Amino acid sequence: MTSPLKIGDLARESGASVRMLRFYEQLGLLAPVRNAAGYRLYDAADVALVRKVRLLNQAGLPLKTLALMRDCLRDEPQDFCAELRRALHAQQAEIARQMVLLRQSQALLASLLEDR
Repeated sequence: MTSPLKIGDLARESGASVRMLRFYEQLGLLAPVRNAAGYRLYDAADVALVRKVRLLNQAGLPLKTLALMRDCLRDEPQDFCAELRRALHAQQAEIARQMVLLRQSQALLASLLEDR
């Protein structure tokens, strides 16, 4: 078994800042145990969770939404709960909608530039 990670170790392993990890804890995304000295302790599952949260947040899912589904996030992607799957599908549809709007904006700008 690997030794527990302190918050700085988790930050290095996951790519998140210590400040962000504390924010994740405040939101309920992380629930570290504390040792006798009061230090937060994490394990490999927490590293995987933080990486997954960062990826999903970059994909557009709000952290507060992810916090409500914390238990689902510990599953492998193929086992995500129905609620998280719905959120992922909704975000995918929103991204597709935004892409259509961006293409329309790009075409409009291109036509305006061609008119000069």
